[in-house]
Amino acid sequence: MDFKDSHYIKEILEFHLPRFDELPNIDLYMDQVLNIIENSLIIFSSENDENIITKSMINNYVKQNVIEKPEKKRYKKFHVAYLIIISTLKRVLSISEISKIINNQDYEVEQFYNMFCSELEYSLKNTFLGKNEDNQEENKLIDENIHNKILIASTRAFANKVYVQKLIEFNEEEVKVIQ
Repeated sequence: MDFKDSHYIKEILEFHLPRFDELPNIDLYMDQVLNIIENSLIIFSSENDENIITKSMINNYVKQNVIEKPEKKRYKKFHVAYLIIISTLKRVLSISEISKIINNQDYEVEQFYNMFCSELEYSLKNTFLGKNEDNQEENKLIDENIHNKILIASTRAFANKVYVQKLIEFNEEEVKVIQ
């Protein structure tokens, strides 16, 4: 079987990150936040990976001022949005770089998060389909200020890393079939 016909491609083409208005509108406890993030990003984990996010990771992000402290141990919608971004980008960027991306952007949380989701899905699809993103007229972020360029570059870096990992997994599956 060819990689382009594999379940990996189908998974990526069907991948959808919940948009801001699809995230719960109620305050959440830590376990609920972990569950939402794990379920949203499950296609990026493999058997060899540790958890996508843990309680201690979230506590560290709060201590490092990457995200705001929850109120009475309850997390709001914006916390979940930022934690999804962090959980994704930490695979290709340092936490201090991610913090700069989050804290130096010019948009409201909802708009920034939705832009991130759209750009991530776009980068993944183009990477897995072998399309050169620079030639695509459909790029979601028209205004390419420095913050948008950083967002685009970081989602492309993530997409390329996932692509390499899925190619390796595919190859390992093929080797097992041959043996």
